[in-house]
Amino acid sequence: MRRSVGLLGMKRIGLIGGISWESTSSYYTLLNTMTAKQFGAWKQPALLIDSLDFSEIVAYQQKGDWTTLGEILADAARRLESGGATVLAIGANTMHKNFDDVAKAVSIPVVDIRDALAREVKALGASSMALLGTKYVMETDFFSSHLERAGVKVVKPVAGQIDILQSIIFDELTQGIVSDASRRAFLEIADDCRTRGGDVVGLCCTEFGLLINEGNAPWPFVDSTVAHVKALLDH
Repeated sequence: MRRSVGLLGMKRIGLIGGISWESTSSYYTLLNTMTAKQFGAWKQPALLIDSLDFSEIVAYQQKGDWTTLGEILADAARRLESGGATVLAIGANTMHKNFDDVAKAVSIPVVDIRDALAREVKALGASSMALLGTKYVMETDFFSSHLERAGVKVVKPVAGQIDILQSIIFDELTQGIVSDASRRAFLEIADDCRTRGGDVVGLCCTEFGLLINEGNAPWPFVDSTVAHVKALLDH
């Protein structure tokens, strides 16, 4: 199959989105604003999005059925490749649990958000990171072990804090709700992880950028979505 080349001579990015739509919206905004900043006004990346039904994703996550989730993401990846994508990304931290399923389903490169995070942490001169995300990211090791193999030590929240972050993500952020109370709770959890050795704070849920940004963060941080988009554009 002949692969079409995107605008500016760039590759055509394929994004597995809808996990959630707020996350995908952030990806779309960042991909376009960062391209325009680098190349000038009106420049936009060549982009395809396969937007999934998040309610279906959440249901399988709650059942712990990662096999079916892998099949869903692999199908989306194949659709994007067939549509002309020359590089892929999974637009969610949690769904990188199925990264290998996606990578095996296509013949084009898949940019890993964990690698992007590790590079940005090291670029800040740090060697450890507070890992804040969904309970699936924090309670299992598919994310933390990948970072530690890349040379980044990981500090995780404790059990009660994990429950708070999970509630903030699914009860609020993925439904478009952003509250000051949740921002305060997030800051407190991040501060605790910092006292336990996290040099920088990792926003390892793509919706956390709705809560924390350059204007209100009291500590150095890496936003996984920004890091992932930068890696995609560099690719």
